[in-house]
Amino acid sequence: MKKSLKIALSVLLLCIVFVVKNNLSTKTKVDNIKFIINPGDSFNIITDNLFKTGIIKDKLFFVGFAYFNGDYSLLKPGEYLFNGNYSMTEVLEMLKTNLGISVTIPEGFNIFQIENELINKGIIGKKGELVNFKISNLQDDFDRYYFLKDIDKNNNLEGFLYPNTYFFLKNTEIKDVVFMFLDNFNDEIYMKIKAEIGNKDLYTKLILASLLEKEIYHKEDMPEALSVIYNRIAQNMPLQIDATLCYIKIQNNYINGRSLDCGVLSNVDKKLDSLYNTYVNKGLVITPICNVNLETLKQTISRIETDYLYYITDPATKNTIFAKTLKEHNANIQKYLK
Repeated sequence: MKKSLKIALSVLLLCIVFVVKNNLSTKTKVDNIKFIINPGDSFNIITDNLFKTGIIKDKLFFVGFAYFNGDYSLLKPGEYLFNGNYSMTEVLEMLKTNLGISVTIPEGFNIFQIENELINKGIIGKKGELVNFKISNLQDDFDRYYFLKDIDKNNNLEGFLYPNTYFFLKNTEIKDVVFMFLDNFNDEIYMKIKAEIGNKDLYTKLILASLLEKEIYHKEDMPEALSVIYNRIAQNMPLQIDATLCYIKIQNNYINGRSLDCGVLSNVDKKLDSLYNTYVNKGLVITPICNVNLETLKQTISRIETDYLYYITDPATKNTIFAKTLKEHNANIQKYLK
């Protein structure tokens, strides 16, 4: 009797193992189905939606397996695209690892380009949400973001939107988007450099780094280019940095719904009415003109002494060509740009 019971239990166990393995390995064909897990969705709601959309075929088994191995509590809110053949384990793995909508912010992007990207990806809905978000909106968070404390509270967050790959949910609240950027800036820049740059000097360094980022192609040319900026300020000369004119044009294009590019600069652009026009206004611009990474910011920490007052970029090599006098500068223009 005991022997027969053992045999029966063994057969039953083998059948269960076979059914489990079969269910786990059986793949369901899914054709281009967008699946969304909203924040706060329960596991039961997620399972019902997976079943209704045809991504899984056996709801009861899916629930049992997910509870058995603990995956039921690991599913992340986000937007998923199912297109292909998926086993039950593959469905669970996908729903555990997707972190939302991926957005990559390249080094040198400005706030208008970043907001445009966020809108195109459906992360924020309204134009101006990020561009017009002021530092004053974060006064209760200065303990968390100490680097904002000494900056004009009417400024926006240009310069603090650290270039990186981010994952957001669709229609994220703007303050949550801002927190994501600032947390990254804090981790990737501020905590690594605050001992070398005083808190009050950080913003000035960010402005300088943004000018170098947009003007200078090779990092090794940045120290000399930085000396040009310092030398021109010391001699009360306007900086005459073309990248600031491009910033004005992109800003105007964004406001007016045009393509976010600079185009070819002309003498007319040198008369643009803006605080960012370094042909008209002397000294540094009032905010950074783009967002930089740690490597570029570090170029502004140490300062080398030169007699350079001018530079141009060689179109062929992207090397920066420096000059001490206007005569040398004009000769370089004739040699490299004509």
